[in-house]
Amino acid sequence: MLVLEDEPDVARMLSWAIKDSGRYEVTLNSDASDLEDSLAEVEPDLVLTDLMMPGRDGFDVIQTVKERDPDLPVVVISAYASLENAVEAVRMGAFDFLPKPFRPENIELMLAKVQRTHDLRLRADRATRSAQSCDPCLSALRGSSPIMQRLREWILKVRDTQANVVIEGESGTGKELVAQALHAGRGPFVAINVAAIPQDLAEAELFGYRRGAFTGADRDHPGLLVEASGGVLFLDEINAMPLGLQAKLLRTLQNRSVRALGCTEDRPLDFRLVTATNQPLEQAVEEGTFRRDLFHRINVLGVQLPPLRDRTEDIPELAESFVQRYARTHGRPVVRRLAPEAISALLGYEWPGNVRELENFIEQAVILCPDGLTSLPLGVFPDAIGGGGWRAGAEPGLPDPGDTGATLAAVERRYIEAVLRETGNNKAQAARVLGIDYKTLLRKLAAWKDDPRGVSPKDPFEPPL
Repeated sequence: MLVLEDEPDVARMLSWAIKDSGRYEVTLNSDASDLEDSLAEVEPDLVLTDLMMPGRDGFDVIQTVKERDPDLPVVVISAYASLENAVEAVRMGAFDFLPKPFRPENIELMLAKVQRTHDLRLRADRATRSAQSCDPCLSALRGSSPIMQRLREWILKVRDTQANVVIEGESGTGKELVAQALHAGRGPFVAINVAAIPQDLAEAELFGYRRGAFTGADRDHPGLLVEASGGVLFLDEINAMPLGLQAKLLRTLQNRSVRALGCTEDRPLDFRLVTATNQPLEQAVEEGTFRRDLFHRINVLGVQLPPLRDRTEDIPELAESFVQRYARTHGRPVVRRLAPEAISALLGYEWPGNVRELENFIEQAVILCPDGLTSLPLGVFPDAIGGGGWRAGAEPGLPDPGDTGATLAAVERRYIEAVLRETGNNKAQAARVLGIDYKTLLRKLAAWKDDPRGVSPKDPFEPPL
């Protein structure tokens, strides 16, 4: 526990009471002026802070801690106890508020409450991970980054509803995989790429037609909307739908029924609509190419998929899974781990085509690898990945794909240091850029602190590597 208290007697009493609980090691600070460094050094499981301190008050402590780790509990203590202060502290994310003077049993009760909350969170996390690992649709969404973990948790939370969903993201980010995870194998899954259907055939294909309704209609066709009844209708590239077709889709969704071309009666519908777009729909609404009323009808739930460049820590896991898949497909020896220099090159490339581009490249590499894929040598990398095509604004500290002597740990370290330089040593921002948990970044920095070759958490700029 990190205790921030400027009154020595109170600090000592707190330390004794906390240590008697047998749960925490205690680090005492008389002020919070170097809070960021204290958090990096101590890596606390709980922060206890006085409300009124020189340099930085308890409200500022709450805000700083929550910006860096929303799950780290903060308990505020104060001799200036008031309902207003307590409400404000809790509103900002404080776990509890203790007025001074307090007795040791107050501390014991507070610690017991923190422990119960911690245990409940652990059990919930274990249950979530277990559910995800047993779910083939969720397992297909590979990646251990925090943003992918949150995506899988969101899917579990909303998949049992019938609410319409809009999935936004660049091409190749896995929008259809998310739609399939929402579907979870229950009922039919009808996927349509709206941009791929010729405009003059789109209405008939989607809404159906009776025989003889138009020239060439030599049979009844129920339409894809009817075929999706009892399951999920997935409309990919919904932003490409013509305005006239949007109007008919809106009426269909409002009435939950469809009338096929040439029919005089409506047919009831029962499907969940999941749509995807590679362009922001709100922008299309403002530009007049997408109906505002339809947007609000389909956008009950919305999710934004991150591009691969925003979750680079998932690249090794994705690449190795693709290597194993295509090694089996093409009869090559299966490799469990890629060479560090190969991972270095993969991490340095922008991947404008996202996961789809990475998958396509790995399949090519598996086929062309000259040694039967006992490794993934740089010789099979195209110039864009093996040398050019590096991230815009890349620093000299970023990995050099030609540096074949670098270990994976060294590559990771140099990359993190470069991101810290780019963000002006803002660790919270660096963690977001890296796509890793803030506490994970602090642990890495603390491990490097005493290494003279490394970067001090207080100053990641000197000496330059």
